[in-house]
Amino acid sequence: MGFTENSPDEDVDAVDVALRFGRASLPVQVKCSGTFKVGPGRATLQLEPAWVEKWSSSFEPVYVVLVKVPSVVGDWIEGQPSSTIHKSVAFGKRFDPAVHTTSMQFTKADLLSAEVLYDWRDELYAFHERARGGAT
Repeated sequence: MGFTENSPDEDVDAVDVALRFGRASLPVQVKCSGTFKVGPGRATLQLEPAWVEKWSSSFEPVYVVLVKVPSVVGDWIEGQPSSTIHKSVAFGKRFDPAVHTTSMQFTKADLLSAEVLYDWRDELYAFHERARGGAT
C-alpha cells in the first residue's frame, strides 16, 4: 500500500490523501480536531457544503477519517529519538451522498485500524469490478 499526500495548500476535490493499492487508489479526506468531544457513543463531523458537493460528484468512493486529539499539542504528540508517539484516536468510513448531507456520525464500529484499510481496498476493488461489469 502506498500513501500520497496533497500539498497543504492544494485543495483537490476536498481530498487530502490517496491510498494507493495495487490496482486502484482510494481518495481520503482527513479531519483532525482537538475541539470536538465524542458524545454518547459517537462523534459527529459537520460537513461543509463544498465538501459534500465534491465528494458526491467523485467517480470513486471517498472515505473520511476523523482524528481526535487532545486540544493541547504537548498532550498528544511525544517525540522520541527513534519514533514519534501520537496519543490520538481515528475513525473512518465511506462517504455516502444519500446519507451524509450535512454531517457524518462515527461510532466505535468506525474505529480505524490497519485491518480496516484492507477492507477499504476490497471495497474499492469491488466498486471497480462492478463498474467494469465484472463479478465481485
